[in-house]
Amino acid sequence: MEERVDKQLKIAYLGNSLLDTGFRIAGITESYVASSGPQAEEKLKELSERDDIGIIILTTGVGKMIRNRRLSELIATSILPLIVEVPELNEQLKEEDTLRNLIMRAIGIDITKNV
Repeated sequence: MEERVDKQLKIAYLGNSLLDTGFRIAGITESYVASSGPQAEEKLKELSERDDIGIIILTTGVGKMIRNRRLSELIATSILPLIVEVPELNEQLKEEDTLRNLIMRAIGIDITKNV
């Protein structure tokens, strides 16, 4: 794992086609659309095993499609790659689902606080 930290790592997106376009415009070249549970599981497994991926951004819709228990556990506990779930477009956000709180939930620390 230490070798992975020393090299440039990519950000990957796995979700729906509407957000896929936005992430591609933002410069994320590793962007994939999943339209079924098995497809989402296969792509998440593939991305999580790659040594050039540092962050995987999943939409909550894709997260709900994943039924594989091991992959669900991976989403909740993975550190490298860090797996972050973001709300779907037009999904009703809860007050606690700000980007800051999503990151805090994913990595366990508040990156906006001065230490």
